Amino acid sequence: MPKIVLVGAGRIAWHLGRRLKGKGLPVAQLINRSEEKARELADTLQTSWSTNFADLLPDADWIIIAVRDDAITSVAESMSPFVGDCLVTHTSGGTAGAVLAPFIPRYGVFYPLQSFSFEHTPVWSKIPFCVDAINQEDVLFLKRIAKTIGNLVYQVTDNQRTYLHVAAVFANNFANHCFSIAEKILDEQDLPFELLHPLMEETLAKALQDSPGRMQTGPAIRGDTATIGRHLDLLMQHPDWQELYKQLSKNINGELGMP
Repeated sequence: MPKIVLVGAGRIAWHLGRRLKGKGLPVAQLINRSEEKARELADTLQTSWSTNFADLLPDADWIIIAVRDDAITSVAESMSPFVGDCLVTHTSGGTAGAVLAPFIPRYGVFYPLQSFSFEHTPVWSKIPFCVDAINQEDVLFLKRIAKTIGNLVYQVTDNQRTYLHVAAVFANNFANHCFSIAEKILDEQDLPFELLHPLMEETLAKALQDSPGRMQTGPAIRGDTATIGRHLDLLMQHPDWQELYKQLSKNINGELGMP
């Protein structure tokens, strides 16, 4: 039974802490800079908490840094005098594990590839865990933990994970932004967004079934410049959306003769 310390009280910390507890791997201590958030999550996890790294458990086995990407380095530096030989991992997809190297002797990455929100309970069996560490023993430990709380486990290097994170932004953040634009376009015409739900579901189903490139449909892949021109005219009042439509259409079919 590893003695686990969780650093952070944001979305990943909330979900990961509760999942660990639910699978018989309770968090032994929570550390967070905000006292209010630390107490709230610690109460949920039924564990001790602190806002000071000097209180870090001296016999901790694994420290999970679950904070914003831009705070990982400063957190690692602050905890460095109190870590000893404990394994320390962060949960970021876009940050190299090596950023911990100047401060932490044993470091790695424990990255659940999912977009977490407080409003939605994740389906852990469908979340890929991307793990890595500087020694193989720690890699095996992280794989065992990931298998215990999830199902899909991959060893992914720092370099691979940076490209994976870029791909995830396209697949999640950018796709969701397009959904948001579509919703606003319909809202301006007093049309419900649910009209697009079946199409969105079918698009994702096809992309999961085969290569998304082979599943591409629409006026751009057909080279239908007349339809594209009409769409661009309709977007005149939203030049940012118009430009995005134009650039995406060009990217889908670079031979389009669009202005």
